[in-house]
Amino acid sequence: MASLLPSTESGYLPYWFLLTTCAGTYNAIQNYFVIWQSKEVYSLKAHEMTFLAGRIFGTWTLLASLIRATAAYNVHDRVAYDLAIGTYALATFHFTSEWLIFGSVKPNRGSIGALIAGWTGLIWTLTQRGHYLS
Repeated sequence: MASLLPSTESGYLPYWFLLTTCAGTYNAIQNYFVIWQSKEVYSLKAHEMTFLAGRIFGTWTLLASLIRATAAYNVHDRVAYDLAIGTYALATFHFTSEWLIFGSVKPNRGSIGALIAGWTGLIWTLTQRGHYLS
């Protein structure tokens, strides 16, 4: 089993990539079949969360998960690493702007994980870029 996991020789960021990959993949799959969890995330405008919006969001999230999985196993590759930064930047911008600008998200049990994962991933990848890409 350990041979399937990325190396932690230079740090634990690859495991963070995998953790957020698994969470994102779960979220993407559930968005194709049910939307009650997304309605909870966007609880202040839950009526705007349709099955079509859920599938679009699921596809976007699955793409982010694919990029993060690639970065987990290629953490020293500049392109993979920078694309992973981009996934966290986009997620952070999306959820934070939905909260503070558009008013569809409020911090609750549905949204707090996405806000924390986005901000944690963005800060961690930006502050450790030199370490992993030197």
